[in-house]
Amino acid sequence: MYIKRVPETDEGRIKALQAAIDREELNEDQEMILAMDEVEELRLFVTSYEGVRFVLNQAMKDFAKSQADYTELFKNAQMYVSHFIQVLQLTAIRNEIKIEALNDYGFENGEETVLPDLLTEEAVLRWGEKIIQGEAKRMSRGGYPLYNPAIAKVRVHYELFAESVHSTKIYRQNVVRQQAALYEMQKKSESMIRDIWSRVEEKYGDLPPQELSEIYQAYRVNYSYPKDLI
Repeated sequence: MYIKRVPETDEGRIKALQAAIDREELNEDQEMILAMDEVEELRLFVTSYEGVRFVLNQAMKDFAKSQADYTELFKNAQMYVSHFIQVLQLTAIRNEIKIEALNDYGFENGEETVLPDLLTEEAVLRWGEKIIQGEAKRMSRGGYPLYNPAIAKVRVHYELFAESVHSTKIYRQNVVRQQAALYEMQKKSESMIRDIWSRVEEKYGDLPPQELSEIYQAYRVNYSYPKDLI
């Protein structure tokens, strides 16, 4: 007794389904194993299956690009936030601004000269927002702006990074959603292939081995015999 094996790849499943469509289009009415509306449903399913694969592939490319952009923008934002904080702290140490002014930037008493840990996305975003708001507060009281880097430059890199964080999450969600859609397509395609192959076997199973083999080839029925029967 032979064993039928459903294809394990998307390409294999699509080829098996397309083979059934092609064969049914050539068959005379009495030779068809599917109704006309089933053939049309199968054709639409294959189109949808290929569409989901294409969209997933594009989503994965977009996500990969967003990750590459994210890495570069993270480094830039991290560097500018770190440099600004160091300049701010040195300015306070030299008494060019009051040490108390550092409270505006999120530094508490005793932490004015401690450089924050900026190794994570969350830390860069948190401290970026703090120093942007802090600089605005100090300048609103008549303070002069700091330079090298100026807060405007820091803001540019901070906002580019924040936007990258958001877009990367969206791209990741798109990938997960399309992967789920593809998984459903894969499960349905396997069920459809098994059903088609069962109908082929039911209709043509009594044919001589050579004729049956030709029919199976036409429908891309993938079968093999257990080793102990070979």
